[in-house]
Amino acid sequence: MSIRIQELKDKLLPMSQSIQGELDPNQDESKNIVSKGLLLFRQNQVSNVKVRDEEVTAEVQDVTPVTLELNLSFPLLSKCSCPKGSWCRHQMATFFMLYNKVGRVSEWIQNWRSQSQPANQASQSLDDLLKKHGALKKASDLLNERKTRGNTPEEWWQFFDSLLKQEDLDLLERQPYLMDVLVQNITKRFMKDAPFEREWKPLYQLFATLYLSIEIDLHLQKRNVELSREQYSMYDFLLGEMEDAVEKLSIHAMPFSFDPYIAFLKKQTVTMSDSTENSTMMKAEVYRFLWYYLFKQKSWRREEVARLEEQGGHDQTFYNVAILHQYLLLEDLNKASEVVDELGTELVAFSEFWLRKFFVGKRYEVGFFLVRNILSRMPDHLETLDYYEATRFVRWFVRILPMDWLMEKDSSLVNELLLSMLPYSFFSYNEYLISAKAYREWVELQKYMSYSIGEMEGMGLRDVTKEAPELALPIYYAGVISAIDQKNRDSYKLAVRYMKKIRTIYKKTKKTEKWDVYLIYILDKYKRLRAFQEECRKGKLIDA
Repeated sequence: MSIRIQELKDKLLPMSQSIQGELDPNQDESKNIVSKGLLLFRQNQVSNVKVRDEEVTAEVQDVTPVTLELNLSFPLLSKCSCPKGSWCRHQMATFFMLYNKVGRVSEWIQNWRSQSQPANQASQSLDDLLKKHGALKKASDLLNERKTRGNTPEEWWQFFDSLLKQEDLDLLERQPYLMDVLVQNITKRFMKDAPFEREWKPLYQLFATLYLSIEIDLHLQKRNVELSREQYSMYDFLLGEMEDAVEKLSIHAMPFSFDPYIAFLKKQTVTMSDSTENSTMMKAEVYRFLWYYLFKQKSWRREEVARLEEQGGHDQTFYNVAILHQYLLLEDLNKASEVVDELGTELVAFSEFWLRKFFVGKRYEVGFFLVRNILSRMPDHLETLDYYEATRFVRWFVRILPMDWLMEKDSSLVNELLLSMLPYSFFSYNEYLISAKAYREWVELQKYMSYSIGEMEGMGLRDVTKEAPELALPIYYAGVISAIDQKNRDSYKLAVRYMKKIRTIYKKTKKTEKWDVYLIYILDKYKRLRAFQEECRKGKLIDA
């Protein structure tokens, strides 16, 4: 980005005010633009951002990729290739991408949201405000409720209970599109009471985020709140904070004084596992995270396997995920195979954590075991997703796999895996077939996807024409017929261009007699199309 931060800030602040003035936080359409733009930004779907003077160009990978231009001086003159005529989610996502360089996006959203407050709110009485906003309390009430943090893990947990009572969790339902921002703010307030000592802060952070994950999930489950894909990002935030805490803890050897705290966390993980009120998703993500990063002793993991095998669980899906996780950590792939059969297609839904950790951690054999078992379950899993979710999942899935290693290990598995994810894996599979010089399969793929020749030329048709020209003939045959059937002058010119390609291929393969037969056939079949015949003469396919 060829612009200094201060220059960018000077340009963005007026633009920010203009956008906030245009988007009404009380209107559903504006809320959707902001929330969907925030999702695209957080999923890193904005790319190729270029800032030049007063103009910004960018690309956004949505269900359909779009290109856009932002006018920093006059935002409403910005353009986007999407069908929406006015300010859209793609422009919003790009603005957030830029704003993130100079400020906090979460604060921008809070400021924007604050515009929805009624003008006469200042005249409301203190009691009215307290009644409307449960998080607001009188200073005397806070002093009465306040508890000290203490110096034991049990006291920390009780202290978190007292802090959470001061929060208005009903806001998560009243303002669902700001759910992740609200959780971030709650976390910040919890962290204000972290220990002063540097080595204790990460442990406190781990405790606080685990507590919030369990309790916020429990609150939402009791209220039967259905979460959208965007709202699940709050769990990603809490897990990210846990990961940050664990990374800081791992820099140095943990002191012995941490032992009771780690034992307490292990106990809380067991309690969470046995909970019938928390969601399966939250339990599975937190459980796997803690057992992967924190509880590393093999003896602990074997004890946990014994506990799970003996106890079982009311939540069968979570039980299968938990015990499979332990078998994978212990690299007991025989036992893992039995659990995989029990888990069925849900293996794919829960595979993200395992694939990321085991492949990035270079535990390739465990990762290979997972990929082999995912293969047969992938099509059924993709059928449960909408087009956008399936595309996002496949894009992530292909990106996380170590393709070079897998190609060397079992190239046929890579082929089968990409084939099983069509049409969502088309571009990855297309690239794979070209790199593997599997030109016959490439041609079959193009027939399946029905792209135009112009599009195929940028996806490998030139390579096929050069390396295996006879395989390209059916594509050009179909292209000629399709172009002629459009019956206009431009399409006839296109048909002639394709026929020249066919002639070149026949000359290269020394089968000019077949070209003569083909040309006679086409000219005779379309002899009534005088414009087409004329284009053939202009293209010197036939004599004038």
